[in-house]
Parts: sequence; structure tokens; C-alpha cells
Amino acid sequence: MANLKISDLPALAGADLAADDLLVAVDTGAAASKKLTIGDLIANGVTLIADDAIPGAKILFAAGGIATADIADAAITTAKVADDSITAAKLANESTVDLVTTLPTSGAFTGQLALDTDDNFLYCWNGSAWLSLKAAGSINTVAGSTVGLVDIVVTTTGSSVSIAATNNDTDAANKFLAGPTSGAGAVAYRIIDGSDLPAATTSAKGGVVVNGEGLRMDSNTIEVDNDVTLSTTHHVVTYSAKGLVTGGRVLTSADLPVATGSARGAVIPGSGLAVDGSGNINHSNSVAAGTYTKVTVDGQGHISAGATLAATDIPDISAAKLTSGTIGSAILATDAVTAEKLADQSVTKFGGAGATDNVVTFPAGDYKGQFFFDEKNEDLYVFTGESFLPITVISGNLVNAGTYNANTNLVGTVTTAGSAAGFSAGGALPTPATGNLNYYVVVSDSGTGSGNAPAVSLAPPDMLISLGAGASTFQLIDVSNAIAGQTAANISVVATGGIAATDVQAALQELDAEKIGAASPTFTGTVLLGQNAVLAFEGSADDQYETTITVVNATADRTIAFPNVSGNVVTTGDTGTVTSAMIADATIVDADVSATAEIAVSKLANGTARQLLQTDTAGSGVEFTSNVDIPGTLDVTGVATFDSTSTFVGNATFNGSLIFEGATPDAHELTLSVADPGADVTVTIPASTTTLAGLAIAQSYTKAQRGTPVALTDATTIAVDMSLGNNFSVTLAGNRTLGDPSNVTAGQSGVIVVTQDGTGSRTLSYTGTKWKFSGGSASAPQLTGTAAAVDVLAYYCESATRITVTSLLNVS
Repeated sequence: MANLKISDLPALAGADLAADDLLVAVDTGAAASKKLTIGDLIANGVTLIADDAIPGAKILFAAGGIATADIADAAITTAKVADDSITAAKLANESTVDLVTTLPTSGAFTGQLALDTDDNFLYCWNGSAWLSLKAAGSINTVAGSTVGLVDIVVTTTGSSVSIAATNNDTDAANKFLAGPTSGAGAVAYRIIDGSDLPAATTSAKGGVVVNGEGLRMDSNTIEVDNDVTLSTTHHVVTYSAKGLVTGGRVLTSADLPVATGSARGAVIPGSGLAVDGSGNINHSNSVAAGTYTKVTVDGQGHISAGATLAATDIPDISAAKLTSGTIGSAILATDAVTAEKLADQSVTKFGGAGATDNVVTFPAGDYKGQFFFDEKNEDLYVFTGESFLPITVISGNLVNAGTYNANTNLVGTVTTAGSAAGFSAGGALPTPATGNLNYYVVVSDSGTGSGNAPAVSLAPPDMLISLGAGASTFQLIDVSNAIAGQTAANISVVATGGIAATDVQAALQELDAEKIGAASPTFTGTVLLGQNAVLAFEGSADDQYETTITVVNATADRTIAFPNVSGNVVTTGDTGTVTSAMIADATIVDADVSATAEIAVSKLANGTARQLLQTDTAGSGVEFTSNVDIPGTLDVTGVATFDSTSTFVGNATFNGSLIFEGATPDAHELTLSVADPGADVTVTIPASTTTLAGLAIAQSYTKAQRGTPVALTDATTIAVDMSLGNNFSVTLAGNRTLGDPSNVTAGQSGVIVVTQDGTGSRTLSYTGTKWKFSGGSASAPQLTGTAAAVDVLAYYCESATRITVTSLLNVS
């Protein structure tokens, strides 16, 4: 470009002006021309302008464009404030009325009000002092007076007034304050006049006149108008029509009415009663005090005598009259209870050992000393009060001590009683003593006695008995010779039942001819086993164990038939005996199978590979199938693997993860897992073919992604919860503050659309520390004030504590 004067240069339009456009400036300090950009000129040239050099008319401020910090303290004068522009909301607390408990030294301004909250008094500052305010029409002064009969005295203390009224003193006694005795007039002190009192009536109190009728006045005292002689004796009196006693005399018996059956009155003692000199009435009879079981009564019902009840005084009483209680043993006379009075088993109870175990079952004892007889073992027991103890009774007081081998002169066997008395099996016969008195042993083997046995020939079944202390040897009871002298033919028997013989020899011959053989006997007809009878089988070994067959007591005739086959009898205690061949086909039903029974898999008929057992479609049978239809819930505790397509109708619950093998069965799988939810959570997969996005991998979206804008709630401070969405909207109905957001996460971005309501001119400020603007908080965007105007705030969350904001204003 050719050199031109500045005035000849083309003009640079303001719209084309850029910050980096150049200007020429003369640097006076360096005496040289230098270039200068428009941006530097504006930015640095402002500092060279002298203070107060730019007139206000040359500065255009946008509405709300001057920050509060830019206004100097006390710079806004009264003239700058428009009338009626300061609303109640702009007034600070106590700016018009100062609430105090003690008045300050001075007011903040003339006309300031102060309310003392201790007494609720209101004051106003007049520029030099506080003035107490008085309500219009209020009473502020109270005056007293001492004119007249009543003096009024007023006392003022602070804001309280006390009024006291007192009457003037009288000039004489017995005067009162009243009007004239007749007619109207001034009130004065005077004596009470009879006309001052109202006349008394039957229903109201008042003044009365004493003019007779049994009353009179004695000076100033009212009294009964009657005088009689004083007497303390009970009299029959006469009295006047006014009820006054006028005379009297001593009471006599003739003055009393005679008592009747229905009315009270005087009585005279009759038979059995007497009156003493003091007038006390009493019974006329007497008897010595005491306790008697038998008394004598006179005609008036008095007890005239007492005695002891004799047996002859008690009539015979039928036993039928005894309905309760017990008869004590002391009442029974000695030998009064005869044998026929004793009930069966009252002295001795009967029982015995069971048929199968030979164990004695003892009853409960009724009293100490009661007997129990074991009918099976023929043992006798006595009840001690706690249990039954065995006793041995042979004859009199003889006690069996065991057996004695005369061949070895040693005790063979010993009973329990013998062992307790000092007898010992294999030992010598003990010395006769008090402790073994009447104890005996039975000779089991022949021989000649020695030691404490008599030195004579002994043979079974001789008995040796101890005669106690003082005897040198046991006493021999020769039983063997007595028995040896007898023959069976000489011993008689009583023919009974099917036995016709009358002596032992004939009876033995008859039994031998009719007996059943011990080996392989044959029975014809019915074999009846009696009560409590059992069948006992020794078995192949002769030992202590037998098999006993017994029956439960039948309540009707029963028949048990053995089948026409060979085999073993099965009992309820048997196991492993019943074979499948013994069970008829189709006889085991569902009820026969225990609910806890476990059927092994090997017991089931074979299906094909990987099939499951389920009920058929009719629900009446079971089948193996490859297609499992589960109408209810399938609960799989371990890992479930599905080799092909699986269809779930309804909800499928997985307590673990879902693992997908993929197209290739190898060591790599895809695992779908979920975090443990703190509440029920629903994740909905879209109903379209798609690929799910992942958080930690790069994504390429082939379709638009969007979120539903979240409507913020308009309030003085607008709350923003960043977890609810990305884009937000709000319509302002007043001047608002955008609150410090919650749940801010780094990387989130979006917009906040702010709309003015129909009024407009709503402002929006920002609170908290998270909102960040270009140029700082002073550069926060100012909303478009037009009604229904739309401004957009775009934001980006740098971190949980920083949100960068820019604005798109007046979007239309």
C-alpha cells in the first residue's frame, strides 16, 4: 500500500474491528513509533484514565450489571431510592422497632421505636431522649380525694396504680353508715333503728317482737316465760298449750303401757326369770359352768344339770348312715375283724413271673407288712413300706440254707438266705449259733457226717438243722428212713379228672399207659393250653436260651392258619427274610412306601442318555423324557449347564452368575454377574436385536442415545440431584438460587434449561462451591428478563466438586 496520510486511510467498521488489529502509537519515552493491538489498547489504556474522568452518561449498564461489591458503602443516598420501592422483605430485623430488655443510651435515628420486652412498654427516640408512648384514650393520671365519709388514696409505683378506700371514724359507739330511717336522704353515721330490720318470716331471717306466746324479755335477754322448781328425778310432767312444763310427779308403774307381742312396754318377770334390787333381770336357775357332753333341760329351756355322755346314751346307728369320713383303727375292738371280713388279696397279693422272661412283676404295696406270693416260683415276699423283700417259710420258722454233701462233708449249694446266715458253698458246715438258728440244709449225697454234722450215716433227703447257740452239732431229721419204709401202693391218692386209681402205684401205672411221649408225641383233636400257658422250645443246644411262643389275650375266638407250603415264619422283628417271590405282583401301593424311603437310581428302569424322570402329560404316570417341563420353581443349588436352547416362561432366579461358553467349547467363558442388591432392582433389556454396551471399553453407538429431561422443583433454592439424569429444566416463578448439586460424578455433562414465567425479570444466582464460570463467580450469566424467555446452561462435571458452566442466553 502506498504511503497515505491517516486521514486518507479507509475507515475500519466497528463490526470488523478485531482484538489483534494494529494501531500506531508514539512511544515518547523511546522517541519512536510502535505498533499496538486494539485489545492491548483497551485492556491497558483503561488504567491511564484519570479517576472521575468518564461521565456517567457515557456508561451503559445492563440491568443487574453492577455487582454489589462495586457499590461504595453509603453511596446510595435517599434521593436515589424510589418511593415505595423498599418492601418489607428488604427491611432487616429490628430496623423499624428495636426489641430490647433495657433501653439503649440513644436511638439510631429520630423517630426510631424501641419495645421493652420485659414489660411490653413502647418508646420513641426524639433525637435527645426516649419518650414513653401513650395510647389514645388511655388513662394516664388517677387522682384521690378525702372529701366526704370515704377517703380515696392513690399510690403510683412505676406504671402501676394502687387505689385504697377507707371510711371515716364514727363519733360514738354502735353507729353504722346508713341513710335516714324513713324516706330518701344523705348517708350518715347513726344508731340502728328497729325499722332498719326486715320483719322475720317462716322462711326468712329478720327482726322479731317478744310479746308473750311463752317468751319474755328479762332486761336485754330473751327467756322462756315459765318458772318451775328444779328437779333431777324423772317425772311425769304437765305442760301448757305452748309446750311449757308447768308441773310434775314421780313416775309410777301404772304410767307404763303393758308390752304386747307387737308393741314395746313394761313387763313382769315370769317363770324362770327374776329381778334383783338393782332392777337387773336374769335367769332364776343356776348350774356349775363347764363343758358337758350330756345336759338336762327344764321346761323353760334352761340347762339344769350336766354330765358325761355314756355309751348307753348313744342309740344304735345303721352303717347306711355313714356316707363320708373314715373309721380309725382305735375304734375297732381286738379280734373284731374276722376272716370273712377280709377281702381277697387284702393280706396277701398274688402274681408271678412272666411267661417269657421269668422276671417277677411286683404289685404296688398297700401297707407295710403286706405279703405277695409268686405263684409261678412259689416264693413269698413282704412289703417293707418301700419294696417287697423275699422270705422263706418251710415249716414254722425253718429257713432253707442249701444242700450238704455227706460224702465230702462240705456244703454243696447255698440259698440267698443261707449265704446271709454264713453258709458258704464248698465250705464246711458252720457251727450252730444264734445267727443260724432254725436254718437247715438237705443232704444231697450219701456219706457219714463229720465236723458240725452228726457223725452218723446220712442219705438224701435227710435234713440237718441248727438249734442255735449251745448245740454241738446240727440236729438230724431222718427223712430217708421214713421214706424208705413206704411203698407207692401204701400211699393213697384221690381219684380226680381222668385218673381212676386210688393209690400212688396204680396212679403211676395209669399215667404211664396214657402219657404223651417226650419225643415226637402225636396229638389228635384239640389241644387246649390253659390260662397264661406258653410253648417253650429249647432248640438244638441245651442252654439258658429258649424260644417261647405266647399269645396276646384274645377278646374273641381267633384262628391262625399256616399255609400249605414249606418255609420260615416271618415276625415283626425280622429283617431281610421276605423275598420278592413272596410278594404278589401289583400288591405294593403308595401307602406301603414310607415317606422317608429313598429309591436308588439303580432300581429304576433305564431310559436314554441324559433323560430325566417326570410325570406324563396326564399326570397319572411317570416317564423318561428329554424335554422337561417344570410348572413350578426350579431350584438349582450348584452349577447348571444348558447344552442347547432353554426357554423360561415366568421368572428365573439365579443366586450366582450366568456363564456362557460361546460357540467354541474351550477354557474361556463369558460370565454375567451382578452386584449384591440392597433392594429389589429391575434391569430391562430392550425388545430389539442389539449389542449391549460395556463401561470399560470403547463404544460406537449406531443409534441416538437420549435421557428424559428431569423437571426441577421451583423453590427459593432449587435443589439439583445429578443422579436423576443429565438434562434438567425449570420455570422460575420468582428470584431463585440454584443450589449446590448433590451426587456429582466426574464426566457427567448436560444442560439446564431455565424458562421465565409469564411475569419475567426473574434472576438466578448460584450457591455453594461447585459451580465454576469463565471469569469467576462475578461472570455468572445473567438471565434474559423477558417473560417466557429461555436460557440454556451447559455444564460439564470435572470432578465431584467442580462443575464448569457456560450459557446460551435468550434462545428463541
